[in-house]
Amino acid sequence: MRQPTSNSIRVLIVDDEPSVADALKLILEENGYEAVAVGTALDGMKQLRERRFDITITDFRLPDLSGLDFLRQINGDASLCPTRILITAYRTPQLVAEAISLGVAEVLPKPFSPSALLGAIKDAISARTHSQGSKV
Repeated sequence: MRQPTSNSIRVLIVDDEPSVADALKLILEENGYEAVAVGTALDGMKQLRERRFDITITDFRLPDLSGLDFLRQINGDASLCPTRILITAYRTPQLVAEAISLGVAEVLPKPFSPSALLGAIKDAISARTHSQGSKV
């Protein structure tokens, strides 16, 4: 496993399935990201208030809140995680539209490959960097 560097991109994973959360964490760490995994939206909010994350990967179905409700809470505080990815086995056009309205960069349908996940992260970071660069 690579040691995170001071300029590592920090990723918060919010997924109540330990096998999914652990797999995502492993994939990300093997690719140079610093990752933290939690199983509930409440724990995710706690993490976001304790440290800075660049990306949040959130499952749509969580035991305490829906992934969308979690994202609504993040939207209520502009200082919290700027880039969001939603993962779900229940992808519908309505869900995608609502997620995008909440600032989600990508809605990944489960199951997805490691390369799809890494591609979504790179695209989201690139889009965020481009939009920040265009603001004067």
